[in-house]
Amino acid sequence: MAQPSTLIIMLFLLPLAILTLPMLMPSSKLTSPPSTKVLTTKLAFLTSLIPLTYLIYNDLTITTYEAQWSTIGTATIHISFTLDIYSAFFLPTLLFVVWSIMEFTTQYMKSDLKINTFFNQLTTFTLMMMILVTAENLFQFFIGWEGVGIMSFMLINWWSFRSNSNKAAMQAVIYNRLADIGLVITLAWMVTNDLSLDIKGMQTTPDMALIPAFGLLLAAAGKSAQFGFHPWLPAAMEGPTPVSALLHSSTMVVAGVFLLIRTSDLLYSSETATTTCLLLGAFTSMLAASCALTQNDLKKIIAYSTTSQLGLMMTSIGLKQPELAFMHISTHAFFKAMLFLCAGTIIHSLNNEQDIRKMGGLKKALPTTSSCLIIGSLALSGMPFMAGFYSKDAIIESINTSNVNSLSLAMTLVATIFTTLYSLRMVYYVALNTTRTPPLSAISETPQTTNPLLRLAIGSIAAGLMISTTILPPNIPQLTMPTSAKLAALSILILGLLIGSILITMADQLPNSIKGTQNPLISKILHSYFILHHTLSSMALQISQKLSTHLMDQTHYEALGPKTMTSLQMLMAKLLTNFHKARINPYLKAIILSIVLISMLYFTSMNAEPPDADHELEL
Repeated sequence: MAQPSTLIIMLFLLPLAILTLPMLMPSSKLTSPPSTKVLTTKLAFLTSLIPLTYLIYNDLTITTYEAQWSTIGTATIHISFTLDIYSAFFLPTLLFVVWSIMEFTTQYMKSDLKINTFFNQLTTFTLMMMILVTAENLFQFFIGWEGVGIMSFMLINWWSFRSNSNKAAMQAVIYNRLADIGLVITLAWMVTNDLSLDIKGMQTTPDMALIPAFGLLLAAAGKSAQFGFHPWLPAAMEGPTPVSALLHSSTMVVAGVFLLIRTSDLLYSSETATTTCLLLGAFTSMLAASCALTQNDLKKIIAYSTTSQLGLMMTSIGLKQPELAFMHISTHAFFKAMLFLCAGTIIHSLNNEQDIRKMGGLKKALPTTSSCLIIGSLALSGMPFMAGFYSKDAIIESINTSNVNSLSLAMTLVATIFTTLYSLRMVYYVALNTTRTPPLSAISETPQTTNPLLRLAIGSIAAGLMISTTILPPNIPQLTMPTSAKLAALSILILGLLIGSILITMADQLPNSIKGTQNPLISKILHSYFILHHTLSSMALQISQKLSTHLMDQTHYEALGPKTMTSLQMLMAKLLTNFHKARINPYLKAIILSIVLISMLYFTSMNAEPPDADHELEL
């Protein structure tokens, strides 16, 4: 009879098998491939709840399974899976979001001729993310990491006939290749120093932890679109909306944060890397939130919102609270996926219009979508008792009670105010205000699009309470703080709502003669801001391209390959050219000179006296 732990691991891996099975079957046996994949994803979600229930019932006992794969030097590589608090809670969240997105996609992309291929790529992407989440060692983690990166390129570039899609996909690949350098450096450093690749044993001395810690931080910054690597995420909005909902809610963009959560022991061995993570996350959160304030593209507003929330997760890791970062990953997945799907419904109904200034009054035409958009915006802002409140409030409280510099606290609070402002601005322009849509727009809602939204809306409301009561972080002490610190997050939320309401009221009360105009000072400020942001993004992209093309292609591939061979051949050709000109005099001179030299060497060696045998015996 199988041991309970083995049985649970088998049930834990059952969703992997369920998702893989439809792709292995011949397409002729599947009467409706998209609907079949939706059913298999739903079944995988339901089966993933069994290990989660077991984990909760057994007081979060960690269960692992491993089998030896190969050996590199003294490092042994295993195929290992772990059932712990992170993997057991993340898999149901991931599969629930994927199930909703796939059901939405059946209606959203029903006219696409290659919809079956699209679903296969979505499923493969999900499998790679599941491998990444359940991996117990860094080598297996790297397999899922690379698989997610490759599939993201294919999904972003789904509409490959668009030049913008090609550029966005290449941009994502370039930034993620740079991030891979950090993870490869960490792997090479661990193998070189004869350390185990198992994640649970990644501990070292502070003086040796600097290089691997910064390697992990570089990998996480690239994959999670932190400052310096942030331009690829809003550019990836060129892909289909279901791809944006999947990549930027609970999968690819949180892979970097999940890497730091898994390897937090190694990261915290270096105080320099920990402080860098804290400041990088806080600055990214503030910068991305300020960018979202100036955007008019609906999907890019939500994309910059994702970058801002990823910065908040990095800030939590910098506070040495990886459990809070994971809690924010789990709650963020529900309302961010819902916001993207709401955006997809709105854009689809308005004939691919993405400018929020050309929307308005959709609360009557799209009541369910508008309601879910408002719920998602409130959860994103941290409205009390919504999903985002439980994680964002805990992170802000941790900053208030931690011995960190006040700069990170100030940037996080400013980012929280900006989050409330752009969320209110988005809701006002899209769902409220007067109607500015074309009169002939085919605006409608179908059960295939509203049912996933309603499921995610329930998760956006109830997931925070369920997760916080179930996986209460074990290493957080009982916080004692003044009332002002406790109410800081709520006060920031109320302040942002008041500021946004005042700005909207002032805009509505302006005379019609100047509503279409803009204050020259405000115009110059916005213009300067756009120039600054564009310059930073262009510099980051140019540096990335130079590093990836000039350093890799022209140095490693060309200089060490074709150019080196060419220079060596030219050198040999120049030396031998004089002996291949059909002139007898140089040939005779070379032959005579060679004979003379060989003869001299031969006679010299013959005339050399042998050593005295008696002398050798005396020695």
